[in-house]
Amino acid sequence: MKKLFNFVLLASVSLFVFCSCKNKGNISISHKESGDIYKFSASFPEDRTKEVQEYLDDNLETPAGNFSFKNAQIDANIALDNDMNFYIKMYPGSVKIEMDKSKNSYENYARMKKMGEEIGKVLSNE
Repeated sequence: MKKLFNFVLLASVSLFVFCSCKNKGNISISHKESGDIYKFSASFPEDRTKEVQEYLDDNLETPAGNFSFKNAQIDANIALDNDMNFYIKMYPGSVKIEMDKSKNSYENYARMKKMGEEIGKVLSNE
């Protein structure tokens, strides 16, 4: 009986710790550049995910218009019709984008960098 009590106690504490680790309102935004790599990442409340997905849909030319970021969890390399190539990992409350500048035009790199900055503004309500 004592083992069962200890197990239930441990499971309860683990569940509490897991639930308290979720992003409950904090927004974290990071831009990094090193050599040929541009990285943007953001964590935010899960209920703000739709705003980020809509921003990406509105500002990226997706292949033949047949792809949407809305309601999607993505972990993929994306190649757009305008020769923009990047890696994106997105799930509720988080987005991470990495772009190899050497595989993209300067215009596409500058556009992605601007989008990273604007996503930060969207999340911080500026």
